[in-house]
Amino acid sequence: MTSIFTRNLRNSSYKGVPFHVATVSKTIRRRKVLHEYPQRDIPYVEDLGQGATMYKVSAFLVGDDCDAKAQRLERALLSPGPGTFIHPVEGALTVTVFNASSISYSSNELRYCSLDITFVEAGELSFPNMLTSGPTLARQLADKIGIGAVGDFVDRFKQSAVYSLVQSAINGTLLETLGVISSSDLAQIFDVVDEVTTFAEQASGLLLDDPRTFADKFATVLGLSRFASTQARWSGIVNQISGTTQSDSLNRHTRQLAAMPAVTSDIEAETLEDSSAIETLTRELLLANAVGASTLVGTDMDVSDPSDEFENTEQSEEYVTTSVNEILDVRDQLLTAIDAELENPFISDSMFMTLLDARSVVFSNLTTKAEGLSRLLEIETPQIEPALVLAYDYYDDSKRFQEIVTRNKVKHAAFCPSELRILSK
Repeated sequence: MTSIFTRNLRNSSYKGVPFHVATVSKTIRRRKVLHEYPQRDIPYVEDLGQGATMYKVSAFLVGDDCDAKAQRLERALLSPGPGTFIHPVEGALTVTVFNASSISYSSNELRYCSLDITFVEAGELSFPNMLTSGPTLARQLADKIGIGAVGDFVDRFKQSAVYSLVQSAINGTLLETLGVISSSDLAQIFDVVDEVTTFAEQASGLLLDDPRTFADKFATVLGLSRFASTQARWSGIVNQISGTTQSDSLNRHTRQLAAMPAVTSDIEAETLEDSSAIETLTRELLLANAVGASTLVGTDMDVSDPSDEFENTEQSEEYVTTSVNEILDVRDQLLTAIDAELENPFISDSMFMTLLDARSVVFSNLTTKAEGLSRLLEIETPQIEPALVLAYDYYDDSKRFQEIVTRNKVKHAAFCPSELRILSK
């Protein structure tokens, strides 16, 4: 008597080549990594996601032409690319042949051959996907902002018949803008003061000859991507850039242009227009660098400020674990700077959309990075104590004393002030 289960079985095949199934098994799993730490009694099991589903099939072929059928099935199994496997119970599945072996013929069983086949779910090429990786997407958008800033500047900058009359005023704006850059902490940290100064000497001539060459050279001078492998306090750098873009020095003429009366002389209008174009180019190039630099915040490249001075010089190189507070502070300051540029009435439509995308990616990246991190706490100890003791008391790990010293800029590790900032864990 045929059971209901038997009647429901499907005829198996792979890429359209039929075969019979003696047994079929399915292997499902979740990938795990067991971490067991020295001197710790509590392990941690890291879940790496669902593993690939495997199907082990014991197949057979019968009939006078079983050898010809086996050769046809063999060609299908060896053909490249995934195919459709008709599972006797689950139906059509898209799989790839993981292993095919043991095609057996027996003199004891004429008109019969057997095969052992292992299929694996085909899946898709989506991980790792560089296009959807948060930091990669942020860097791509940073490049797009920089390229768009140069293109918008070329479109806005005027070289009309009255340019010679306004050139002096525009050069003044240019030198003022470059002065802001050369005197910034950013230029000091990356030792590009001389590079900016040299560019300032050439800038007026470049601007007069070819605005695009000027803008491209300016973007190169400001570019921080060449320092991406340099250890620095990147969270502080992003904050510095965010503050600089909102300074009056880089917004004065843009605001004056927005408030300019309807009836204005051509000379005054062109002076403000070109000065505003220079300011906007500078702000947007700085924002491009800030978006790119935000991908380094909270990484091993984001260390304590190497300019800090301590009695023990090794302390200034100590890595300071970034807290939730610091990550979110960087995020909020950069988003504020981007929002300020989005409110610029002269921003192009394409730049508006690019900055909007960058804002979303920055928010997502830094918010995700902050999840699970320690919070920064302000504590007050009853007396001055050594950092070694404090690290043991609060973290049960005396090795973290350097972290306390570096974060609080303690002059001597044996004498920590009573008011300190420490991580919650």
